[in-house]
Amino acid sequence: MKRTRLGTLACLVALSFTAQSQTLEQAIASTISSNPEIKSAYNEYMSFIELNNVAFGNYMPSLDLDAGVGYEKTNPATGATSEHTRKDATLKLTQLLWDGSSTLNDIDRTAAEAESMRLQLISDAQNKALNVSRVYLDALKATETLRLSESNLATHKRIYRDIKRRAESGIGSTADLSQVETRLANAQSNLLAAQNNLFDTHTQFTKIVGQAPQGLIFPKVDQNTIPLSLEEATATAEENHPVLKVAAADIDAANYQYKQSKGTNLPTFTIEAAQTWYDDAAGIAGERDEMSAMLRMRYNLFNGGSDAATQDRMAYQLNKAKDLRDNSYRALTESLRLAWSALDLTLQQKEFLADQVDSASETVNAYEKQYRIGKRTLLDLLNSENELFEARKSYLTVSYEEQYAKYRVLNSCGIMLDSLLVDVPSEWKQAVDY
Repeated sequence: MKRTRLGTLACLVALSFTAQSQTLEQAIASTISSNPEIKSAYNEYMSFIELNNVAFGNYMPSLDLDAGVGYEKTNPATGATSEHTRKDATLKLTQLLWDGSSTLNDIDRTAAEAESMRLQLISDAQNKALNVSRVYLDALKATETLRLSESNLATHKRIYRDIKRRAESGIGSTADLSQVETRLANAQSNLLAAQNNLFDTHTQFTKIVGQAPQGLIFPKVDQNTIPLSLEEATATAEENHPVLKVAAADIDAANYQYKQSKGTNLPTFTIEAAQTWYDDAAGIAGERDEMSAMLRMRYNLFNGGSDAATQDRMAYQLNKAKDLRDNSYRALTESLRLAWSALDLTLQQKEFLADQVDSASETVNAYEKQYRIGKRTLLDLLNSENELFEARKSYLTVSYEEQYAKYRVLNSCGIMLDSLLVDVPSEWKQAVDY
């Protein structure tokens, strides 16, 4: 099992360097076009478009044909009983004129719901782009961490061989040898952990993007797209973030639904035109026909208070939509503040860790020179190499966290796809009118 896993890992590493390069923008575009969750959101949006078409169809004319044939027996109060094979057919045209604007409001409601689904689709794509940036950066970082771990292990092995030779010749102590053996085992453990982490990150990448990472390139964020202050970022989010637009569309839908419920208080007017043909029907032998064209009014006078209760329910639903809008704004503000704080913190950490790497590197160089003149031991040199390894790992981690924090800010502002110049299908951009 271990050999299989390491063999697979070797293939993954090889692919990372030999295959055609894949930028973050390409990975995001590929994910948006193929990810099942995005496809599901798109199908949900299209289903709401069709629901709006259903509502619109209710204002179109309705043409019905009703025909039948069968046995009929007539026993009038006067005259003889008759039996016939009855045949009749009715063609009826119905056109809604007005129903208290219930149908009009239903058309607008379903259109607002479709617009909400369209905006939610864009929001899902933005969030998926952030997920891709996470796994993309993780895969890159895991590769670099593996390189550091391999270099660190090679250094440990080199120093271990030197200390072992000195111990075997009686120059060095066995205690030093025991210490370096412990350090060597730890370096080997770090390498295995790095290999396992690389395998895990490649697996996560494949799950989200739909293909294995190939020739990843460290992405660069256009600094001009990042707001200069938290206040500017907040204003950008308020103007652009699809989550807030989703909430606004949901409020519109709830408002139209409330108006629709009030239509039951008013009469419904329709035009109904019908043509009926009879043959041996109603006890009358032979053919005959009837034609009518009527303006009809239907008005429910009382139904036990159900309509009033429905109106109250829709009013509460409207208030709920407004509350959800407020909650979405709070959640977005929190997300933006956390992203901004993370970016600010990582920028500060990066400066200190860069100094730490420089200092650790200078210490290694100084210890090597001092070792040559007998002022430092190989164990001292190994300790300095360990400190440099840990400093480089910390700097590597914070560098990638800084990059991810930038994408978090762009995502919280609702402009991640635009800032990366990743285009979405044109039909996603077409707003639903209502």
